[in-house]
Amino acid sequence: MPTPELTDEQRAAALVKATAVRSARRVFKEELARGEMTLAQAISRAKQDDALAGIRVHDLVQCLPGVGPKRATALMEDIGISRARRIRGLGTHQAEALLARERR
Repeated sequence: MPTPELTDEQRAAALVKATAVRSARRVFKEELARGEMTLAQAISRAKQDDALAGIRVHDLVQCLPGVGPKRATALMEDIGISRARRIRGLGTHQAEALLARERR
């Protein structure tokens, strides 16, 4: 299926929207990395905001202080969360398991 033809105005509006989403995600991840919010608060906030709900859970976990790529991958594999899962698709049991692991 070919991509739809966009007018110059539509293309410019999409570019502005995409830039705003990337900026919001960057600020959100930085706040989590600095410890300004807990993982529970981050998940709750992301589920309410469409721009943040598209963040991959792996990237979110990796932003936690002391968690790098290997630890994030191991944590998600232990819980059974796909590496491609986004916050909006995180189920209740998966979120609870993730939060329980974070408290350890």
